[in-house]
Amino acid sequence: MRKRGCELRAYEGKPPVGLKIILEGQEEYGSAFDDYPPTDPDRFACDAMVIADTGNIRPGSPTLTAGLRGAAEVVVEVRTLDEARHSGEFGGAAPDALLVLLTALGTLHDVHGDVAVEGLRREEWTGTAYTQEEFRSLAGVRDGLPLMGTGSLGERLWSGPAITVIGIDAPGVDHAASAVVPYARAKLNLRFHPQQDPEEAQGLLVTHLQSMRPFGIPLTVTSGDTGPGFEPATEGPAYRAARIALREGWGKDPEFVASGGSIPLVNGLSKAVPGAEVLLFGAQDSMCNLHAPNERVLFSELRSAVVAEAAFLREYAEAYRAGNSS
Repeated sequence: MRKRGCELRAYEGKPPVGLKIILEGQEEYGSAFDDYPPTDPDRFACDAMVIADTGNIRPGSPTLTAGLRGAAEVVVEVRTLDEARHSGEFGGAAPDALLVLLTALGTLHDVHGDVAVEGLRREEWTGTAYTQEEFRSLAGVRDGLPLMGTGSLGERLWSGPAITVIGIDAPGVDHAASAVVPYARAKLNLRFHPQQDPEEAQGLLVTHLQSMRPFGIPLTVTSGDTGPGFEPATEGPAYRAARIALREGWGKDPEFVASGGSIPLVNGLSKAVPGAEVLLFGAQDSMCNLHAPNERVLFSELRSAVVAEAAFLREYAEAYRAGNSS
């Protein structure tokens, strides 16, 4: 609240626009704000929202987030034997469940590392993006290793799909026995274009896996949770005011990026007030080690964000008055 208090003190407690301040602190654990706002739209009625859960692509570069990829989960499993069998006696003919699963997972990407599931939306990214060096450093990619996929980093990270194997059940290496594996399963995380329907995107992945018959063996595929992406309109009066305000806060024109992660609060509030402009900017930056040890916020970024948000209130008030008087 200290940052918000600075903005209000800039106007001696009387900002030029009406304000509603919403605090949400349970997003990482499952929050009532995922579903509550649409049930009480009058409480959240507004013309524009500033959601300060994003930040700049790099310190000193004012950034507006103009897209959030959606997310879906899928579990794929296979059972081939009643129980494990000795690999010396049965290997070579008895179907290995882990080999079946790995063969199926290998079809999810092409030889370049691009997602190979038909129908998942992918478009050229026209905003700014990380440099190769920035991304390699942020991701901790080992020296000498290539990145996955083709096209721009913005396309791979924000306007195209990604499929990650986030968990796998199979015998551990340290306790492995000389046996044909009878059962294996994996959990997949799918990220998809901000404007693609969640059920459609998840269904495309499910259909792809169900069509696989590695060595003639079918897979069991189960749909999990989904979350929609989000892509705001960026040509309204609030966005025009924000561009001026961020330039005032940081001393340079703002850039546009997207995020591979989802923010459920954004969708909940947008459903409650579908006509409101939604702006995502804040004091963090992509080098802040978000959600990790030694996460930090730079004082320079915090100061610029306070100046920008105070300036936004002024600019938006002027734009609103000009629009109503014309």
